[in-house]
Amino acid sequence: METIGQRRPRREEVRELILERLLKGELAPGSRVKEVWLANELGVSRTPLREALFRLEQEGFVRADPARGFTVVPLTAREVREIYPIIWTLECLALRTAGLVHAEQCAELERLNVELAEEAEASQRRIELDTRWHRTLLQHCPNGRLLRLIDAQKQVAYRYEWAFMRETEVIPVSVQQHAEIIEALRQQDLERAVEVLELNWRSGMGMLLQRLDWL
Repeated sequence: METIGQRRPRREEVRELILERLLKGELAPGSRVKEVWLANELGVSRTPLREALFRLEQEGFVRADPARGFTVVPLTAREVREIYPIIWTLECLALRTAGLVHAEQCAELERLNVELAEEAEASQRRIELDTRWHRTLLQHCPNGRLLRLIDAQKQVAYRYEWAFMRETEVIPVSVQQHAEIIEALRQQDLERAVEVLELNWRSGMGMLLQRLDWL
């Protein structure tokens, strides 16, 4: 059983443990949160659990109902259409703010992209590699507030990627677009890199919407 240890739990630690379950679909979209079971599973009391759930409600992951308690927010095409344009707009701004990258950074981006292309089975590993690739791309952006905004929006998007974007046919498209961004940066063509970065997120949104239409 995963717990936060023997010391008195803090609300943020409980939130992170619940959020991990939400992102991985272990608390299924649309399902009711069984508070007693979850408190026992995490080894915490109901008070920090409910504090964490109210925080997650503010962040848009769960919904509180006086009659039913907390439920996990369903996956919807509307949320995808709202979240993804925000992410690509913020990431493109961050890349423009960061400017052209150094050769060492391009080499690291290429290494991560090759690793992503070769990862055939482990879906969790593919998502982690893609996340690291984007963070490496933007790591020299001097605007910390902007980077935190991007991370916050991506947490919502991760639920969808865990649910729908782990299939191997998705990877070649993303890998090719990453390669085009790297090449544009090597050619010192920042605007081209920004253009393909937006396309990368638009492509992901399109694939997600296709899957949501099948539900």
